[in-house]
Amino acid sequence: MKTVKDLKYSFDHVNQRLKERFDLSISWNAYMNLNDMLKQNKSNMILVEQGEQEIHKIKFKGKVVTFVYSISKNRITTALNWPT
Repeated sequence: MKTVKDLKYSFDHVNQRLKERFDLSISWNAYMNLNDMLKQNKSNMILVEQGEQEIHKIKFKGKVVTFVYSISKNRITTALNWPT
């Protein structure tokens, strides 16, 4: 059975990756605020725009986190630990 990758799935996935890779967590409101910021193109730390995904480096809770943002889904889909 295929997993439905809806907004809650993406939130849970991002939260899990933040815990694994940065020992951080994100609230629903903070996740939605980050999505809104990236949707409105207010991140000044865009690294790559490839197809329907953008990669942004954002300072989050004192750490620099690389977020992958899906343009078609209008949301962050994962958090990566890329060298700064």
